[in-house]
Amino acid sequence: MLWLAPCSNLSDRGLAARAGDWTLTEERLAELLVLAQPFPLDSAAVAPLVDLWVASAALSQRAAAGDSLQGTEAREASTWLERREGILNADRRERLSASVIPRVTEAETVFSEGSLRLIAHVLRRVGPETSSSERLLQQRTADRLLATIAEGGGWATIVAESEDIDSRSMGGLLGLFGPGELPTTLERAAFRLEPGQVSAVTQSAQGFHILYRPRYAEVETIFRERLFDRLLMEADAGAAAGVRGARNFTVSPGAEVVVARIAEDPAEWLDSRQVLASWDGGSYAAGTTARDFFFFPRETLTEISGADPEARTGLINDLGTRELRLVDAAESGMTLDPLIEDMLALGHDEELEYWSRVLDLNADDSPSRTALARYMESVVARREEARTMPPLFEAWLLDRTDTRVRHRGILAAIVTAQGMLRDAGTTGGAGT
Repeated sequence: MLWLAPCSNLSDRGLAARAGDWTLTEERLAELLVLAQPFPLDSAAVAPLVDLWVASAALSQRAAAGDSLQGTEAREASTWLERREGILNADRRERLSASVIPRVTEAETVFSEGSLRLIAHVLRRVGPETSSSERLLQQRTADRLLATIAEGGGWATIVAESEDIDSRSMGGLLGLFGPGELPTTLERAAFRLEPGQVSAVTQSAQGFHILYRPRYAEVETIFRERLFDRLLMEADAGAAAGVRGARNFTVSPGAEVVVARIAEDPAEWLDSRQVLASWDGGSYAAGTTARDFFFFPRETLTEISGADPEARTGLINDLGTRELRLVDAAESGMTLDPLIEDMLALGHDEELEYWSRVLDLNADDSPSRTALARYMESVVARREEARTMPPLFEAWLLDRTDTRVRHRGILAAIVTAQGMLRDAGTTGGAGT
């Protein structure tokens, strides 16, 4: 027993997760899983639910402890990627606009030729956690929305029922795509559409889509803006090798191995100053790579971990060149456009307003475990959307809170939930 003692923490026995002095017990998680039915009872589906509980608990506790969630540090964590992209875009415009603008005047010709297509969509989500009955319901909902169009309904009518929050407020606009830039099933559908046409229901890993290719008159301004930005990025990519050569850009020995380790767990590397690449006047550190990786899908990070060294070196070249541009822009005095700054601040405020509402952050008894319990019940009962926080803002919160996710506890909760559902089935209740 003495030999085994270091291998487990007896105080955590019976827990699925902990945040500060708040606990999510195996029994409570099992109850949530029963309430969530139909819901797959496997760790891949349940783990994100536990992560949501941990992040929400951390936010509630940090707000009550007086952490400035609207202060500079929190805002910068929340908007880190958008701020960098804003400065990079401004830098590209300053350096390359003169060479790109003549090509933008041909926007209508590019639109008509069709190799670049502005695509909008309506999405009904499914994922690994979606049960077969829910999947069928989502497909039927997508079929109903398509029938609404066939019966003369407008695109705006069905976009209101899209589950892609990011695109819904922009009429479902996904972006400007060329061949090979969309998932295979979506690409086939998108590149068959004529302007003004709507696709059949099309499935991807995200769920069921209905695609729409707008007419040029509907999207002229947006198409020209997206084309301009795309041409700028293409021109910048073409100049990248030249700038690396001119600035003596060098990838550090063994950096490709470090990148694979960062991809396995970016959170462990956030404070690392280990240099992965350097150039005359600057360097690219592992901590910045970790921040970049927070915005990569988990599947992409897995691919990076298993990629060959040459591919990871290429990634360091690409990400390091971005950092070089940002360093140069800062040294030249370039700052974020005040309008973009205001928009990002507003987005952060709206994010906090949402969490303040669902977690009762302004209540007299905050932090409230009861409010968190209500929120989780609303999520699993589908009354509230399972909303994620900006990834670096969530990391900022977790860094200030003692948290633990106990995977054995998750598995035990799944087994308990399965038993509860079997018992309910034998007494006439709902089964799996």
